[in-house]
Amino acid sequence: MRIFAVTLAALSLFLALPARAEDPPDQTDAAFDAQFVCPETLADRDARIDEYERYMDWAQEHHPDWNLRKRLDVRYGLLRRHECAQTLAHLASSQRPAFGP
Repeated sequence: MRIFAVTLAALSLFLALPARAEDPPDQTDAAFDAQFVCPETLADRDARIDEYERYMDWAQEHHPDWNLRKRLDVRYGLLRRHECAQTLAHLASSQRPAFGP
């Protein structure tokens, strides 16, 4: 019975956690595009990984019908639209480009 009570308490605390402030649940495609920053402008590798994960989480929540290819294509479009030259050059220089024709 004690385990059940502890589990219930932990679950209620988890469900009471507020949503992340930097990713409001009603963020539209245009709003996400407007706040997008090029990965090369971020301070370090961890910040770039966090930004990529935030994008993937946003895409999953707002476009659950998108498969992985569609998510990567849209991200590539964001990189091009925001002229992220260093990131695009890095992608193009890989042995097998991430976004082939």
